[in-house]
Amino acid sequence: MKPTKLSAQVFYELPPVLAHYVELERNPWLESIPSGGKIFLRERQGVFTGLHALAAERQFLVENVGQERARAMRYRGGFELGRKDAAANYQELSNNARLALQAAPVFHQLRGGGRARTVRFEFDLEARTLYREIELKDSAEALAYQTVPTDATECACDATAGYFAGYDSEILGRPIVTVETECIAKGDGACIFLSRFEPEWDGQADWARRALTFETIDTALAKRDELVETARKAEKRARNALNELNRRLRSDLMFESLVAQTPSMQPAMRRARQVMSCDAPVTIIGEPGVGRETFARAFHFGGARRKKPFVCVDCIALAGHLLTQDLFGYARDGIPGAARAYTGAYQRAHGGTLYLNEIANLSMEAQVLLLRAMREGVVFPIGADAPVKADVRLVVATQYDLQEKVENVEFLEHLYHALSVATLQLPPLRERGTDILRLAENFVAEFRDRYQRDDLAMTPDFKRVLLDCAWPGNVRQLRSAIEHAVIMAEGNTLDLGELPDDILATRVPHTQEELTKEVVLAALRRCQNNRTHAADLLGVGRTSLWRAMKRLGIT
Repeated sequence: MKPTKLSAQVFYELPPVLAHYVELERNPWLESIPSGGKIFLRERQGVFTGLHALAAERQFLVENVGQERARAMRYRGGFELGRKDAAANYQELSNNARLALQAAPVFHQLRGGGRARTVRFEFDLEARTLYREIELKDSAEALAYQTVPTDATECACDATAGYFAGYDSEILGRPIVTVETECIAKGDGACIFLSRFEPEWDGQADWARRALTFETIDTALAKRDELVETARKAEKRARNALNELNRRLRSDLMFESLVAQTPSMQPAMRRARQVMSCDAPVTIIGEPGVGRETFARAFHFGGARRKKPFVCVDCIALAGHLLTQDLFGYARDGIPGAARAYTGAYQRAHGGTLYLNEIANLSMEAQVLLLRAMREGVVFPIGADAPVKADVRLVVATQYDLQEKVENVEFLEHLYHALSVATLQLPPLRERGTDILRLAENFVAEFRDRYQRDDLAMTPDFKRVLLDCAWPGNVRQLRSAIEHAVIMAEGNTLDLGELPDDILATRVPHTQEELTKEVVLAALRRCQNNRTHAADLLGVGRTSLWRAMKRLGIT
């Protein structure tokens, strides 16, 4: 929206009731009382500020709060001054809105702001429309700006523009924005101000809009502090993520970092060290969640194949022919609907390690293909015309007795013998004693970093319960329980109340006194208040449970 050019306009004539204020050579409404230290303009007390003082104030603002905020502060200060003058003038002019609006440049001139002329003034009280163009000669604000040597590229009369905007907004009760389009501070012949209703402006007035909503320095600093704090937290999360990555890498690359210090784990650790650097297949036997995949990764990253792929296949997730296809792949048109070939996991692991979880779930067809691949070092994708080379170290895991599976004709005897070169037996977590606490401390450290709970620590009761629980889900269950406790913790400690009910319910009681209120309530909740089932879950008789409930005041 381009401003109206002044050269094509005729100055708007002021009404006589206002014109007489600016026709005189001397101001009869200005009174100075030196003995009282007071100056009055039209009986309103004020203070005289010289141009050099205005320039110094402007320079101080720019240097201390920046150009944008200084400009906004000047505009907003002029806006509030204009509102105050408008309210007083509106009352003195008998609530005549048109006359009060026309008084704005007149009384701004009386203040010493410069010679004001209204170039164009369009106002309709009923339609609530306004368009005003004011020319200001010898603007005091621009002259003050010129006392500071600078190459001005922007208009300088921000406080004056704010004054006219605040004045008109107060009279009309709607937001008016005034923008200076020309300024003597940057070499123009006069200072030109345009006033319109705020929605009628385009991007030219964006800075003035922002000035009216500019936040306080305290708010800005608070937001800046929030940004700094957010950045600090992000940096901390990144550092924690890096620590976690390093922790995982150490777990992968350094076999000694595995938590296995109790006597029940030592046979497995000795056997693991023996097979670490060789290429023989390894069978890991243990319950789900005991860390079978962790050991498989340690074998891979601790051996000569560490720079090659580690491929993991869960034989429980897929069944029958789908598992066979995923393991060995297929050629294009090798199976119905195969529009393109698929590279199986065995081939993807070429040069590295293939880990098969729950190998006992393999179909007989897949067992035959696996045995052939192990013997010949090649795989035959379904429907392929020729075999594909696949040099793979095989690590498998199961919770079952494979020899018993062989006797029941559920597992190939030759495959069993091929996989039994090295066998690793991992005990369940409940048999690993203080390893439980070492693992728990590692998990607390991990989740402290992830959830930014630096001050969390386990209480003695919390540790005691961890040692007493049965842990049917083994290490995986312990990890989930610690994560749950860290999330739920309200204070700086991890106590019994933060543990999930299913953990407390599996706590193994040794005496009647060890049937604590937390354990009994957790078991009852788990069993929907069925006392018989709760007693079975706790491993005690129904009468023992009843006595414990009576002792603990549980109804």
